[in-house]
Amino acid sequence: MDAKYLELVVQFPLLPITNKDEHKAAKDMILGLTRRDGELSPVEVGYAKVLLQLIQSYESALVGDFFDGVTGSDVLEYLLNEHQMTQTEAAEIAGVSKQNLNDYLKGRRGLPKDARLRLAKRFKLDAHVFELSKELTSV
Repeated sequence: MDAKYLELVVQFPLLPITNKDEHKAAKDMILGLTRRDGELSPVEVGYAKVLLQLIQSYESALVGDFFDGVTGSDVLEYLLNEHQMTQTEAAEIAGVSKQNLNDYLKGRRGLPKDARLRLAKRFKLDAHVFELSKELTSV
């Protein structure tokens, strides 16, 4: 086993990250390695790649929990409040009637793809965010 690799594993073992302290330590370790970019041995690069995957896995789990139960209509309602925009203005941007937009916000119907695309462009988001539904998030 390569001595540099073993030294890294002793400093920070390659195990699943389970809490904020481990997450911070892992990010600090990656920062230390990136400062030496170009000077790393192939084994150190391999270690860094695996550590990055562990960090990404932990962060993905956090994001997944954060958005559990969030619907596209929740996102749009939040955006309307943040941008101080009326439903009428949002309906005009989306190219749908105010009633259709209201039904969407109340979870009674979805939005047509072109409406989701227009809203996504206006708010600089991925259009898929407006597809989220209670049915999908509860599965």
